Amino acid sequence: MEDNKQKIDVSCGEQPSEVDFINPGNDPNFVFENDINFETLTLYDIEGNVINVNSWLECAHYVNGGWSNILIKNIPGDKYIFFGTFFLVLIYSIYTFSFNKRKNENI
Repeated sequence: MEDNKQKIDVSCGEQPSEVDFINPGNDPNFVFENDINFETLTLYDIEGNVINVNSWLECAHYVNGGWSNILIKNIPGDKYIFFGTFFLVLIYSIYTFSFNKRKNENI
C-alpha cells in the first residue's frame, strides 16, 4: 500500500488535509466532485486511454487503479511480427518455387 501512496503523491500531489481517501470501488452511482483548487490532470492507462481528473480524490482513485500521468508508448509488435513472418514466408516460397522450376528444367 505504501508503494501506491508514493505513486499517488507523485502523480496527484500531496493529499489535502480536508480530503479523506475513500475507495468508491466500481460503484456506478459514485460521482467525483470537482475541486476548484485542483489543477486538471491527464492520466493514461496501459492501453493508452486518456482521462482528465478534476480532484485529488478522483486522481488518487485512478492512480490506485493503475493509471499514470506518464504516457507509455507501446510498439505494435504483433504487426511487425506478422508482416515480418509474412514477407519471410513469401521470399522463401518464391525462392523455393524458382529453385524447383530450374531443377525441373534441367531434367
